[in-house]
Amino acid sequence: MLNVNWILFKLLKLESFKCRSLTEGEIKICKTVFGDLINYQPVKIMNHPYLPWQPAGILMAPKGYLHLKNADYCDDFSQQNLAYQAIFIHEMAHIYQFQRNINVFFYGAILQIAFYSTLGRYNPYKYTLKAHKTYFDYNIEQQGDIAKDIFLHKIENIILPTTPS
Repeated sequence: MLNVNWILFKLLKLESFKCRSLTEGEIKICKTVFGDLINYQPVKIMNHPYLPWQPAGILMAPKGYLHLKNADYCDDFSQQNLAYQAIFIHEMAHIYQFQRNINVFFYGAILQIAFYSTLGRYNPYKYTLKAHKTYFDYNIEQQGDIAKDIFLHKIENIILPTTPS
């Protein structure tokens, strides 16, 4: 009789599965954007894609964990180049959303359907900051890119509450 566990183990490539917590360096760079708004302790990073068709170079965090292909996995995003750190920050925005009970998977799917059904004419990541809008007035992908741009010092931090001076 076939051993179903062995077949699943090989099929899912679990022999090379990695799962880790955030490093101190990763938390430090996240705090420059999110401060203590994220509960960093339960966040995990794993070298297993969320979707079977998730391509290399695409990171996903729809359920509070960061999923990526083995080729994209690293032991500490804070030690990577600035561009890769910025992608990490974008994904941490999705973890922040998830921790605020936003259904990141559902809204992300809707935005991707809108993107592909318009043949790319609708870009869910593109945003224009407006003085009257709060961070959560933007869609989830715009929020991710806003967080990324805050990290890259392209815009002021609209995520953290400001105190009058």
